[in-house]
Amino acid sequence: MAHGRSWDLGALEQTLLAPLHARAHDARRRRPLVPDPAAAGVVDEIGPEVGTGVTGPAAAPRLDDLATVLRGAILDHWVREFLTEHPAGTVVELGAGLNTRAERLAGPGDREWPEANWVDVDLPDVTALRRDLLPGSAGRRFVAGSVLDEDWLDVVRELPGPYLLVSESVLTLLPEQGVQRVVFTIGSMLPGATLLMDTVGRSVADRLQRCEPLCSRGLMFDWTCEDPRELEPWGLRLRESRGVGELPDAVHRGLSLSARAVAVAVRAAPQLRGHRLARYEVSAV
Repeated sequence: MAHGRSWDLGALEQTLLAPLHARAHDARRRRPLVPDPAAAGVVDEIGPEVGTGVTGPAAAPRLDDLATVLRGAILDHWVREFLTEHPAGTVVELGAGLNTRAERLAGPGDREWPEANWVDVDLPDVTALRRDLLPGSAGRRFVAGSVLDEDWLDVVRELPGPYLLVSESVLTLLPEQGVQRVVFTIGSMLPGATLLMDTVGRSVADRLQRCEPLCSRGLMFDWTCEDPRELEPWGLRLRESRGVGELPDAVHRGLSLSARAVAVAVRAAPQLRGHRLARYEVSAV
């Protein structure tokens, strides 16, 4: 068990705990929006007292927690589409945290992609934690470092394409120059790759900065984006954009009636407008 381990994580690294708890809390509900037993298992391992203080299935989920789960469902759908078309391709999680996407996509009702390559990129302390709690399969690769470095790209380029890169609430916490640097570097080293990411507008950023876990850790949104099309001059071709509650038809059909009602409520919530998910094709630089 990991209850006694040292959790000496920096402010940025600690942001991985809130989405983990949101997914684990949902997984323990009688009718989860997105079944995620791996996330629940990780929270059991580290102890519910670590992180956001979610203590059990009776606690009412916050709107942001529901949005986190639905955001993950949309990204899962896009990753699933990519692997269906490219079963031997490479999926890269930028700022992987304790994300359990690979485990979710290998769960009941999903096909497996034994030839797919997964690369998890995160800061050294988080990578060490991820190795302990989510060791994954023998084919999983871990890269300890910043997404702003190019070391992870050297690892990815040794693997077969096509390439799909996923940033779930990671690039949103970088300054604009940092986001541009990541995009331009991907364009020069992995032209034609697909990039999945979320963007937040200024009103959403201001609200999140007043909430946990960001407010107590002094984290700021230096860069905001009101419309994903704003990034196209950086060499990104927008293929699809959705709000956090705007589920693809295939995802919507797979939900229970109660879960569909939750998705409708999340989609209509005014405080979430301006938080969007985008699927881009990265052009060569």
